[in-house]
Amino acid sequence: MTGKRAYLILQAALCVLLAALLCAAAAGIFREGSARKAEDPMESIYTPEIVAGRFAPIAPLFFASVGLTVAGLLLGVKDESADKPVKDAALVRDLAAARVAAPSEAMQKERAAQKRLTIIGWGVFAACMVPVAAYIVNPAHFSERDLENMFHALIRVLLPWTAAGLGALAVTAVLREKSALREAEAAQVQLKAERAASVAPSPKPAVRPEKRGTVQAVVVVAAVALIVLGVINGSARDVLYKAIMICTECVGLG
Repeated sequence: MTGKRAYLILQAALCVLLAALLCAAAAGIFREGSARKAEDPMESIYTPEIVAGRFAPIAPLFFASVGLTVAGLLLGVKDESADKPVKDAALVRDLAAARVAAPSEAMQKERAAQKRLTIIGWGVFAACMVPVAAYIVNPAHFSERDLENMFHALIRVLLPWTAAGLGALAVTAVLREKSALREAEAAQVQLKAERAASVAPSPKPAVRPEKRGTVQAVVVVAAVALIVLGVINGSARDVLYKAIMICTECVGLG
């Protein structure tokens, strides 16, 4: 590993860690502030002292990340492949495999591994969505009049299971891409062997485009389902009522 690559990995890791700590600090401030406000409505959720106390431990990491970024800019360290087009592993695999007259055993092995990874990824994602669906379809979980408590309870169930499911899809996608590149390499080896044996390659590469947008479709379906459930349990009416009250009481209209 070169020094430049190590620097880029360290910078990315610091940015991810800093973002996670900032999100955790913001969530902690809101949770504690909401508890105080529930006891005393005159209390403020956010105060300069509480925010400073929460973010003070993160400040050294923030300045370290900024210093590392500035040092990289001064030294001219950057990712040379950032401006290059992203390599589509599936397209590279299909183009290489289409030129082969008969797939080798290594190619068949990698293609079978890719199918297994696809099944495993979506299987884990579906399994992670079972508790989410069970929670959403239970009307008792949406019977509270306090929207904030109901939303927090939903997030506590929805967020970890969704993160686990999407994480499984991401891991299997990376492994599937590496397997596709290995299949492309095996196809190149097979093509050289066929040329040495005077076997005619396939003249017309038939590349079948992969279906995309599955994750987007899942997110859209989940969003529509949550909207419908919100309308059914009266949450939409409560939101409209609060919006009207904000206009008539806080702003002073009417």
